[in-house]
Amino acid sequence: MATITQSGPNASSLPTTLPLTTEQYEKLVELGSFEGKTGQIELINGRIVRMNPQGPQHSDPIDFLTEWSFRNAMDRFTIRAEKPIRIPDNNSCPEPDLAWVTRRRYVDQHPNPQDVHLVIEVSFSSTLFDRTEKQQLYASGQIQEYWQVDVLSRMVTVYRDPQDGVYTIVTSFDESMTLSPQCSLESVLHIKDLFVGK
Repeated sequence: MATITQSGPNASSLPTTLPLTTEQYEKLVELGSFEGKTGQIELINGRIVRMNPQGPQHSDPIDFLTEWSFRNAMDRFTIRAEKPIRIPDNNSCPEPDLAWVTRRRYVDQHPNPQDVHLVIEVSFSSTLFDRTEKQQLYASGQIQEYWQVDVLSRMVTVYRDPQDGVYTIVTSFDESMTLSPQCSLESVLHIKDLFVGK
């Protein structure tokens, strides 16, 4: 993120943060400005956030959910794994672990909120971030359904029906339960299948 330091008699000793817009961030990506940088990044509320590398306990549920999504929805939705979606009103380009979006090609622009039917984040070291800032971002962007998979607690929290920037329906699912997205009620996920081992 760019910063400037104020100068003059009334200058503060702290730098001023210059947030990026979605369009500015996408232009930097197009120009290759982040090539050679280690780790995945995403634009969240106008600031660039670096993601933690995935360990096997994080990546395994993502692999499982990716295969499950393709089996259940690829004929009706485009399944995007760890690819950007646009929430321009919040200056954000998050890269959720999975997104079910309206089935078409996105060669000119990443999906906007109206294209997104389901977003899934698998949380291991990022649980607090995914449960708070990411959840609030998706709600304010009118993403209709958000699943937060908590690997450590072996539960899935489902957020639905965003109203005025807040999800009005929040439900937790444990390993004894099944879950289906609102956009595809016939697609049934057995929560216990998500988690292996102790």
